[in-house]
Amino acid sequence: MSNFHFLLTAWMAVWAVFFVYELSVASRVARLREDVDRLKQQLREG
Repeated sequence: MSNFHFLLTAWMAVWAVFFVYELSVASRVARLREDVDRLKQQLREG
């Protein structure tokens, strides 16, 4: 039964890393969208 604790700890660590990665990707996508919107505005203004 002691191996179950290691398995549970590893499973939780993997999910924690996944969520941190997801937040990182979401942040980068938001920044890219802002850049695209800014570039579109600059193109409209000429």
